[in-house]
Amino acid sequence: MASQAGAPQTSGLALIQLSPEAAENAHTIAKWLNSQVETHRLQLAQSIFHQLLQDASKGQGSGKAGAPCQKLCGFVQQCLKSQDEPVRLWAFSEGVSLKLFEFYLEWYEHDPHRTMRLVLEVLSITVVRNPAPETRESLKVQMLETLLAVITHKSTRLVIKSALQLFAHFLAKHLATAVDISLAYRRIEPTVAAAADLDLWRSIVLQLLSWMDLSYVCPLVGKCATNIFHELHGPNATQPILTVESWQEWLQEATSRNPTILEDMKNYVLVPLFQTERASALAFLEYLNRAELPSSLEGRDAADPSLLFRLSALELGKKSGLVDEPSDQSQQSSSTSKIALDGTLLAALLVHPSNTIRCCAFSLLVCSPSTTTALSPTALELLRKHLGPFLADYDPKLRYEIQGYTNKLVRRVKNVINVARRTLQRLGADQSQLSQPPKIKFGPEAAIKGAEEATAILETHSAFLVWYLTFLKEQLVPTASYQRHVSGLKCLTAVLKVAKPEIGTAEESIDPAVLATVSSDPTWIRLLFDLILDPFDDVRENATQVLAFFPDEVVRVGRPLESRSGSLYEQLEVFSRRAHDLSTKTGRADHGDGVARSQGLLSRWANGPEAKLAILSACLDRLEDKLTLAELDLGHAAIENPVHGDFASISYIWQVLIQESYPEALTNDLHAFQRRVFEGCQRVWLTVRHVLCDDSPEGHLPEELEEIEGLDTKDLLSYSFRAVHESSNLMRHIVGSLKGGLKAGTILPTFDLFRDVGNLTFKQLSTLRHRGAFSTVSLTFATCCQLTNNVKRAFPDIPNSGNLLREWYKGALSCIINQASTTRRSAGIPALTSGILSANADSPSFSEVFMELEEIARKPARVEETDGSNLPQVHALNCLRDVFRSSLLSKKGETYLPETLHLAANNLRSEVWAIRNCGLLLLRSLIDVLLGVGDSKTSLEAGWDGQAVRISYAKYHTLPGVLLDLLKSAEQNLKAVDQTSTAEAVFPALDIIRRAGPPDEHRDELCRLTETYLGSHLWHVREIAARTLCSFFLPAEGFSEIERLLKSATSRSNHLHGVLMTTKFLLSRKVELGRSVTTEQLTGLVASTQSLVLTSIPYKTSSEVRAAYLEVINLVISIDTSVNPWQTERLDLGSLSTTTSALLDYELVTAVVHQTFQAGDVTELSEQLATTLERDANAACKMLEVIPEIWVFKAEDFEHRNRVYSQLCSMYLRVIGQTIDPEPRTLALLNLVPLMQDLIRDNLLDQIPKSDELSHMWQLLQVAPINPTLSYAILAASGPVMATLASRAAGDTRKVGPVLHSWGWMISRALDIDESYDTRLAAAEALESFSLGLKTHPTDSTYLPFLSALYDALNDDDDDMRDIAAKATASILGTSRGPLEAGESLLEWLLVTFNNSVEFRAYVVQRIVGDPVNFGSEVSEVVPADTQLQKALDFDDSLFAAEDQNLFIEEVREARRWCRVFNGLPYGETEASLQMLSRWTETGLRYLTQLAGTDDGPLGWTTDQHVFAICVRIIMCASALAKRDASLPVVGLLNQLRATGEKHRLHGFLISLL
Repeated sequence: MASQAGAPQTSGLALIQLSPEAAENAHTIAKWLNSQVETHRLQLAQSIFHQLLQDASKGQGSGKAGAPCQKLCGFVQQCLKSQDEPVRLWAFSEGVSLKLFEFYLEWYEHDPHRTMRLVLEVLSITVVRNPAPETRESLKVQMLETLLAVITHKSTRLVIKSALQLFAHFLAKHLATAVDISLAYRRIEPTVAAAADLDLWRSIVLQLLSWMDLSYVCPLVGKCATNIFHELHGPNATQPILTVESWQEWLQEATSRNPTILEDMKNYVLVPLFQTERASALAFLEYLNRAELPSSLEGRDAADPSLLFRLSALELGKKSGLVDEPSDQSQQSSSTSKIALDGTLLAALLVHPSNTIRCCAFSLLVCSPSTTTALSPTALELLRKHLGPFLADYDPKLRYEIQGYTNKLVRRVKNVINVARRTLQRLGADQSQLSQPPKIKFGPEAAIKGAEEATAILETHSAFLVWYLTFLKEQLVPTASYQRHVSGLKCLTAVLKVAKPEIGTAEESIDPAVLATVSSDPTWIRLLFDLILDPFDDVRENATQVLAFFPDEVVRVGRPLESRSGSLYEQLEVFSRRAHDLSTKTGRADHGDGVARSQGLLSRWANGPEAKLAILSACLDRLEDKLTLAELDLGHAAIENPVHGDFASISYIWQVLIQESYPEALTNDLHAFQRRVFEGCQRVWLTVRHVLCDDSPEGHLPEELEEIEGLDTKDLLSYSFRAVHESSNLMRHIVGSLKGGLKAGTILPTFDLFRDVGNLTFKQLSTLRHRGAFSTVSLTFATCCQLTNNVKRAFPDIPNSGNLLREWYKGALSCIINQASTTRRSAGIPALTSGILSANADSPSFSEVFMELEEIARKPARVEETDGSNLPQVHALNCLRDVFRSSLLSKKGETYLPETLHLAANNLRSEVWAIRNCGLLLLRSLIDVLLGVGDSKTSLEAGWDGQAVRISYAKYHTLPGVLLDLLKSAEQNLKAVDQTSTAEAVFPALDIIRRAGPPDEHRDELCRLTETYLGSHLWHVREIAARTLCSFFLPAEGFSEIERLLKSATSRSNHLHGVLMTTKFLLSRKVELGRSVTTEQLTGLVASTQSLVLTSIPYKTSSEVRAAYLEVINLVISIDTSVNPWQTERLDLGSLSTTTSALLDYELVTAVVHQTFQAGDVTELSEQLATTLERDANAACKMLEVIPEIWVFKAEDFEHRNRVYSQLCSMYLRVIGQTIDPEPRTLALLNLVPLMQDLIRDNLLDQIPKSDELSHMWQLLQVAPINPTLSYAILAASGPVMATLASRAAGDTRKVGPVLHSWGWMISRALDIDESYDTRLAAAEALESFSLGLKTHPTDSTYLPFLSALYDALNDDDDDMRDIAAKATASILGTSRGPLEAGESLLEWLLVTFNNSVEFRAYVVQRIVGDPVNFGSEVSEVVPADTQLQKALDFDDSLFAAEDQNLFIEEVREARRWCRVFNGLPYGETEASLQMLSRWTETGLRYLTQLAGTDDGPLGWTTDQHVFAICVRIIMCASALAKRDASLPVVGLLNQLRATGEKHRLHGFLISLL
């Protein structure tokens, strides 16, 4: 039958012979066929089939393929039911089915039309109902083998989507059983021919899941995987060999191989499983829930893919209703319908060092299938315990995600509270009417079983909401970090809002209960007011936004409990005055912005337009007074009367005013205010322009101001810049109201005012030289340009209202032609043209402006004709560059990109350096447009990957010709003596080809021209040409091209050097891209290179050629160590003294290290290193650098590796003894550290040099010169050295105790925040090495300095140090945690371990009082608390205040931690440290009570974070002492402080601690 299907088409015109009625559809064709002579039917059927198949194939991708495919499948189905047996048997034949199968594979991949389902139906019939058993089995075998070959990467056919669709159909329709599939796979994959069934299916599933990195086939992969699970697991399985444990392992392994498929795995594999197989899903999730944490968790900082998969699956199960809320073991029910999350597991993962794991664990904790599902007590307790570190984390991405989860959590808690209340109300009403209330069957209330459960839920969730608000309040205290401030404010904003009551509501409403809690609490108000002057802009913005939520009825209500405070509005007035005084005193930008925000808020809260205008008038009056003073005496005004805050205040007030409509009478008043505002902006510009328009404004101080005491360039420049910055913002807000349309009552600027604003900003841009002012003024000018169209509609009766843009364009051209070039090259001229173009006007049009700029840029310039200051070409080129750098304009500029590229490249040949420089800058911008700007430095240097070309050469169809012209024109000057201009011209073309890939057009010519640059006299030209050639050679093997180039370059040094560089770059790029490079290819490359290069004259005469040759050889060996190039030559380092090339020396020593490694001869390596060290220290340093990279062993070479490591350790010690040069010693120490760490980890202390040798090394390091780098290395190496000494002591600290104590004290000092980053990093690494290498627990008091240093590292300002310290802490605690949680746990461990240590108790007291730690049992007198307070109260009012060097330490958190430790220690009544603490606390309380007698309130004396921190420590110490002994004097002092503080508005947070 198969031969019949393949018969020639002798009746190819069968369909043409049919009438249109007969050929209409498959049914009419079959009817016509049955009417023919019986002996001709088979041949006619074959011809019809081939014609229909051909028609269907022609329609592929045309959008008209549905009808031919439908007709084809319908005809075959009619033949399958034909009464004519030959026709029916032919339809069931193998050939017909296989042709349809191949047709589906090829067509569905590119055009998955819905009619293709008909092909699947036909294939199902031909396989299942085939009358010939042998044909049925043959079809099944051939199809399965084809599909499995594609799915398991055995076939190179690009038909994976079609194959997966067919495979899923075979499984879903049971066309093939699991046994059939396994047999087919054994035939095509010899490696599993004898494997067990479970191993075979594991291989299939992993290969299948590997396709999930292609997003468009993920749904099909999911279908196949789900069907395979059904085939192998459950009661209906055809081969029941799979358990849920094995399935979980397979999915987890696939995720580990490619973590990026996790999300698709959830959506397309797990979701169908959870929806269709509830019992299996429960077993699957139960296994994940009960599995132990991976043993590799300890000390791990990266996200474990298997753990991520586990958490994601559990989260999906929870959202699907299969997993219940977390609970403890004692709370878990025996229900089989749901799985209760293991609370212990979640608690461990919420403190995991990986942010990704922590975030997934938090998401698992708070997610729910419903927004009304109650949280379990365990979940609420976990949130209370672990939410704080999440909001304080330095990672903004983590905080953003956690804030999203938390906002959903709060909304859920509120919903649960509402549901519980409704349930109790319903039950109460029902109880009054019926003896037994009816059962609720639907809705959220149905989940609550009765009044008792509803009451419990209401109480727990209400208590949590109260705790959450208190928690957020603590995030806003003055000592909290920026991260806590901004997170707390954003979460507060979310908790103030309630869900939209119905669809279509414009805004979310405010929760009245939460609003009442916040607005009635003086502490909340104090914190929010204080944060309006926070140093960070987003904190100020969010604090103001929260206060803006308060309605009038809340703002104007008095505070009976605070008679001195008054209403919120009155408090804000007092706060604004205080803020203005502080801003005037300091002149800082954050204070000025805080004043402005408070004025804007005051205007928002004002009652009526008259009150708002009165606030505006007062601000204007104050501004005009300051401007008058500045005009008379700018120097003193810069120090005493900054104006930026006043301009910003008017801006915020104006933004409030324009939100309302006004009657005509007030509109005239507002226009008068607008004119006064503009005049103020103009006056300040005229006052400060001589400062900002100087060619070097950063260092400019006019002579007449030099004698003013306290004034320097920073003060004057800050005053001037911020004044122009804020005044420009203000003008933009005023004219910006034109965007809103022409509604009645809207505040619009007059035409004269708009024109004046535009002219003023034009003048500013054309003359400014201060870079910071450019951005603000250019934005204002661009806004004016964009509003010119609105001006025409707003003022149609004013003549020339539409000519403003043309006037500004003429002025910009005049600036380009006439303005001198400056140190800024073009100053604000590019911003002028970009602003004009951003208007998108018809006149001047984009084309007109662009062509004018190109014409100016093309004008030739000669050095002898210009003095370098009057260069219109410079301005024009910079204007063009600004166009292509603008996201708004670059799309329009793309049309002109090829000719602009040619223009820029031509300017690289200009005689004038300024024009060449601007041409180069323009070229960079053009290349960024072509290739994008998101590439990392590594990818920029690497170039094209040999796959899809990164530029659409069809879009820029003239670009290949431009590239060819550039290379040709540069080639003509290649032989010139001075090739600098040639190099600059050729670089852009080569760089585009190198990064984007070569175009098909002119490809061969471009390759030939690129090869010519390999012989350039300039090294960097040869280098970029070599890198570019890789783009031509990458798609193919490339080695034959290298051999061709080598044969043509053996007579010229530069050419041969360029070819060798090409060889190196090609090999490196192939390895980076994971391209297969076989040992045979490398061996052949080495052989051909040696045969052509070693005998050439350039190799013997040029050190560059020899260095490049050795670099290629070294690279080959690093790729494959089995390649041995030393059979024809042996290297020694005796030639080091005769070479004059440092590069050759470096490559030579690298080759020697390779040679010794391949020989396995450490003795030879040591001798060569000693020889090199005597002759050339730099070469020895290079040798020391490459030894760790080359001498790497496989895991199975464990014993050999350790022996070699021991020999290398001894070699490095000899290096330290042989030389006193710091650089080789540094490298030797850095190499020694990882070797010792590995040996200590494997408990091979006997392989490490003896203690006497280590001590001798230490002595040698102390007596020789030490540079900073060597100092860092000594610190880092001290860790494993001390770990070795301590481990060899085996717990007996009598010998090493003093040394350990001194070493810990040294590390502690090295971690001081005043030390450099490198010093602190080296100290942290030493701590990690010591803790990981320590074989005994550090329970002796001699370890206290080390443990103190470890705690300090956990609180370091840099996250690198904290992460390292967290790893070190994990080895002591036995569990891995993040830095914040590790600090808490370390203190708990110290409390238990050193509970009876007098030294530790003294140490705790020193920590509490904030004094430098002095280890020992005796405590010296500390700085008295009143002295600390007095110092903190000495406010720094300088313009640029010094920022705290450690922003991670939070004083309130530290005080609480150490007071908690203090409360757990058994101090004796007469213990010196306790008595000292009592004296310190009493002194502090008395002085604090005295201070509390003065008025505090918002922005009062406790607002300063340093003052606040000391107050907290004093109060907490007093509370701790009072708990220990109620008869102490501190008890009475605490009560006195509370009474005094409440009278004088002491900070509410401090009062809450009393």
